[in-house]
Amino acid sequence: MSEEVDIDDGRDIMSKAGAVVAALETAGELTAAQLAELVDEPVSSTYRLLQNLATIGWIEPGSSRGRFRLGVFFIRVGAQLEDSIDVRRAALPELRKLRGETGWTSFLCYRRGRRGVCVERIDGSNVRSLAMQIGDSLPLYAGAAPQALFAFLPQAEQHALLDSFQADREPRRFPVPSRDLLERTLEKTRDHGYARSVEDVTLGIAAFATPVFNHRGELAAAISVSGLANSLLADEPRIVRLLREAAATTSARLGFLEGAAVAAS
Repeated sequence: MSEEVDIDDGRDIMSKAGAVVAALETAGELTAAQLAELVDEPVSSTYRLLQNLATIGWIEPGSSRGRFRLGVFFIRVGAQLEDSIDVRRAALPELRKLRGETGWTSFLCYRRGRRGVCVERIDGSNVRSLAMQIGDSLPLYAGAAPQALFAFLPQAEQHALLDSFQADREPRRFPVPSRDLLERTLEKTRDHGYARSVEDVTLGIAAFATPVFNHRGELAAAISVSGLANSLLADEPRIVRLLREAAATTSARLGFLEGAAVAAS
C-alpha cells in the first residue's frame, strides 16, 4: 500500500516538474509565486521543487532576484536536438541525389559514444544490403561511415577512444584491430579525406564515406554510399567525388565555410 502511495507521489512530483519546465519554456522567466499558481501548489512547496530542479540543472536563477528560467541542461538538449534535425534536413537532398546518380544506397550517420548510428538511409536501386538500417549502429572502427566519424574527431577524443577500444578485448562480431593498424587507417582516412570499407561489415559489400562539419567546424555526421564491392571499387573516383560534393554542400548548409579550420583540439 505504502509503495503505491510513493509511486503516485513520484508521478505527481514529475508532473509538476514537467508543468514548471513547460511554463518556463513558454514564458522565458517566472517567479516562484507565478509558477505556484500555474502548478496549483503553495509557494513554499513550489520553491522547494524549484530548488531541487536547480540542483539537477533543469532550471537556474533568472535575470533578476526571485525569477527562474530553464537551465543549461535543457539548453544543451535543445541545441543537440536542433542540430540533429538541421543535419538531417540539410543532408537529405544530397542523400537522394547520391542514390540517383550512383544507384547505390546512401546513408547519414552520427557518432553516439563509441559507435556510429544510421539516422537516415535511402535504398539503392542496384542492390539493397540489410546492414545499417535506420537505428542500427557499428563500432567506430568498422564500416566506412563510422571510420569517417572516428578519423575526423578532435585528437583528444580520438586518443581516448583508441585507449578504450584497446582495453576492451572481449570477443565480438567485429574484432578490434591492433592500435597500430587502426591509427594507420585513421591517418589514411584523414589524408585522403574519405573512409573506405571493403567487405569488413558484409561479404561482397563495400562503402565510402565523407565527413560533414557544422558552423563551428565540429564534426556533425558522415555521409556514405554502399554497394557491391566490385562495382563500387571500379567506380571509386566518381563516387568519391560525388560524396565530397554532397558533404561539402551539406556542411555549407550548416554554416561551415569552405577552407575553414575544423575543430581538432
